[in-house]
Amino acid sequence: MAVTEFDDFLVFELDESGEKKQVEDITPQTLQSILHSKQVLVILRWDLRRIFIWKGSASPVKKRFISARIATELREDLKGSTKIVSVDQGDEVEEFLDAFKLESMPVTDTLEDMRYIRNSEKMGSLSPEAMVLKSEIKEIQQRMPIPPLKAKIVKESPKIDLSEDDKESIIKILKTINQQIQRIIEILKKS
Repeated sequence: MAVTEFDDFLVFELDESGEKKQVEDITPQTLQSILHSKQVLVILRWDLRRIFIWKGSASPVKKRFISARIATELREDLKGSTKIVSVDQGDEVEEFLDAFKLESMPVTDTLEDMRYIRNSEKMGSLSPEAMVLKSEIKEIQQRMPIPPLKAKIVKESPKIDLSEDDKESIIKILKTINQQIQRIIEILKKS
């Protein structure tokens, strides 16, 4: 999604397949009306330079994962000038509550097969940026598995003879890994 023109306030929800859809006719004042336990929302507040990922206590893990990718794409479209903030139902950060003049929402239901772990309960929890990077790395690993090589190792020299397709695949994978490493280094420098 390339953002060229946008409002100060945008909300995206995820459907069952994980596709994002912009929520129409919503304002910061009416946001609470669409927050519920099975919902995951990506909320842009441009005036605050924040992208909030709101996760209901019973929201599917797949939607939570996809929301991190969508928030990252949105931040990239905005030229990285925003901060991503993870918000769990019942453990909402003050910044989120203040931004929309909300009260913390009680956790009334959770995922059936999983104890709902709130941010405050996580030992050694990761920052939202680190969580996004972690999910991006997993996505890259799934999307770009290292292909089996049709390589012939030449015994006389430490050279590997690769097909052009294999070379291109390896270069693409290494460039992607390098980009992720650079992003991790930047986050570590800031913390």
